[in-house]
Amino acid sequence: MLFEDYSSLLLIGHAAGALLCVALTTHLVVWLRRWSRGVPNHGSVRRFAIWAACAYGVTMALGMALYPTYKVRVRAEYLENPSAISRATEAQAASARLTFARNLESRRFRLGKANTVQSPEPFTEAERDAIAAVAERRITRGAKLVRWFDVKEHWSALGLMLAGSLALLLWVKSSEKPQRSIARTTLVLALGSASIAWISAIIGIVITAARSVAGV
Repeated sequence: MLFEDYSSLLLIGHAAGALLCVALTTHLVVWLRRWSRGVPNHGSVRRFAIWAACAYGVTMALGMALYPTYKVRVRAEYLENPSAISRATEAQAASARLTFARNLESRRFRLGKANTVQSPEPFTEAERDAIAAVAERRITRGAKLVRWFDVKEHWSALGLMLAGSLALLLWVKSSEKPQRSIARTTLVLALGSASIAWISAIIGIVITAARSVAGV
């Protein structure tokens, strides 16, 4: 699969780019508010706008490189695969049960009452019902995450266009005291790109927490 061997590095770069994008767009909003009020900082505002547009572009490029791996390893093999989610949930429950048994045996050993660790008994019917309920919630959540990711991708493209338009507008309108219409337009563009950057970053973190392209 394309770039799968570099998925960990790409994910780190994508996350770093998203963080930089959030920071730059947020700072740009603050600086634009000052510029629209007549504070002479057009040079700084223009630099922030160009850096923000570049950060958007690089972050999206890294995301596109990651997409084939996400499509197969995260979306198809887990988020849209109820049986995989059920198996992972049951395996997690079994691992937690075994860990508890080992911790209990460790405490018994410190008290001089050591026994060999017994293999956990099979899950009872009630335990299996509880595991199934957890798996069902995760399946529903996985379907929602897939939809959120698709929304994020479309809005990120819009954010890139807003950031690029803002950088172009500030490059053309090189004035320390902007007209009211220019000030309002640039502020709207900056707020839009910053909001999309924040929303995209949050959705990306939630999806990565559920299943990472670099996960085992």
